[in-house]
Amino acid sequence: MSSEDLEKLIGLIAPKVAKKDTKFRSAIPVAERLAITLRFLATGDSFSSLDHLTGVSKQSISSIVMDVCRALIQVLKSCIKMSKFLYYNE
Repeated sequence: MSSEDLEKLIGLIAPKVAKKDTKFRSAIPVAERLAITLRFLATGDSFSSLDHLTGVSKQSISSIVMDVCRALIQVLKSCIKMSKFLYYNE
């Protein structure tokens, strides 16, 4: 994936997955959320492995992966081809 495509993807999903900083901790940036998700999807690494690799907790990673996948489906639904079987069984 080119860096331009990655930046476009970040721009598309940012409104759906961006979190705000709190007094207690800084939010995980959208680019890092996308990178964690893409790494998980590409490699099938466990959340524990990603935890050690990124320093983000397993619990956060599980939430991030679900949120980013939902956002990717929403913003790319016109580009994703799914079988009719999947539409009938939602």
